[in-house]
Amino acid sequence: MSVLAGCRQEAVGVLTVNVAWAVAVRPSLRRRARTAGIPLTPDVLARRQTRQLRVLRPSVGWPDRMRTELKASGRAVVTAEKGREEMWFHWRPGVRRHTVWGSITFDEAAGTVLLDLREGAAYTGVSGVRRGASFVALCQVAGGLGLVEAGC
Repeated sequence: MSVLAGCRQEAVGVLTVNVAWAVAVRPSLRRRARTAGIPLTPDVLARRQTRQLRVLRPSVGWPDRMRTELKASGRAVVTAEKGREEMWFHWRPGVRRHTVWGSITFDEAAGTVLLDLREGAAYTGVSGVRRGASFVALCQVAGGLGLVEAGC
């Protein structure tokens, strides 16, 4: 077998895995998005998810309550805090030890939160496999903290 034929065969195999994975995972991502109040967009599989979210029920001290809830979550490990306005953390979206990196920035006056989540190096591998972890984490964090898309 020539090198070119081997490359073509490998590309077809990767494409088959990606299509099968997308068909299997799309309903799960759609359900997670609907449950969390986050619209399902074409960039759902992007390695980085940055969304402006708003608090469902803002009240006095809501950023402090969110910080406490995030720290108490079994999926989060807070790594640093920048004053009262920003936190950096790792979030475990699945049952494995792989995590995504995240930051949450609070705008207390506007009642909004900027959530920025990025897949880490552990999510490399076959193209398309394990993609969407940052979106899953976005839905989990938003649902756990009572956040919805700012435009909703």
